[in-house]
Amino acid sequence: MKVCSLPLDIVYASPEDNLVATAHALSEVENDTDIVVLPELFTSAFVPDAGTVAKIAEPNDGKTIEALRRWSQFFGFAIAGSFLATDGGGRYFNRGFFVEPSGDMTFYDKRHLFPLSTEDKVYTAGREFPPRIRYRGWEFRLALCFDIRFPVWTRNRPENMYDVLLVPANWPHSRVSQFKILLAARAIENQIFVVASNRSGSDKFGDYHLTDGGIYDNLGTPIQETRRNGCMYALLEHKTLIEGRQRFPAYVATDKWSIEL
Repeated sequence: MKVCSLPLDIVYASPEDNLVATAHALSEVENDTDIVVLPELFTSAFVPDAGTVAKIAEPNDGKTIEALRRWSQFFGFAIAGSFLATDGGGRYFNRGFFVEPSGDMTFYDKRHLFPLSTEDKVYTAGREFPPRIRYRGWEFRLALCFDIRFPVWTRNRPENMYDVLLVPANWPHSRVSQFKILLAARAIENQIFVVASNRSGSDKFGDYHLTDGGIYDNLGTPIQETRRNGCMYALLEHKTLIEGRQRFPAYVATDKWSIEL
């Protein structure tokens, strides 16, 4: 399974500009790639005020999802990320997506909204666990940015229910060391691969570097290869993951111990 983390420089509150830029970036993705992970809120960046949110939020059948569906079918890889969504009833969500070449789509509304911004005041928190996504023989789950601070939310239960955690993010470089520690920790404790795509550029919340994303194996080791344009690639080996779990079944032992308590 070849994965790509794409660090887009997002134009603030401008879906049209960002869709054009994303189409160009996707056209340069290596053609043997299976999954591309885009940053969180890739068509808008984080928009903190309710008025602007109301103007640019889209439903699931809006132009953003339609574009993702076309791109996925054309390029032949799945695309994950998140966008600014609305239910049409005055509620707005940071909505994760996983779009497949077949046209199948999976959505997840971010549960843990960042309390040091207005995200928890302007957006509505999701109420459902991220669904398990089966794609090309692998099992995936989505977590959006601040979600990764909550280990229970990504817990690999029941036993080894998923293989890869996909993490679209807008995480400023000033706190990138914590971001990378959390990504590695989620990989180790759940015995999974973690693929994180962080945005690049800058906004009112800080700067974002091309190297701020990452791809981690089940031992918490960074395994990405970074190209000159900042795209990160890694080849995930399912056999290696299964052998690692069998060799060191730490998660199973911990889970049984917890149940006994």
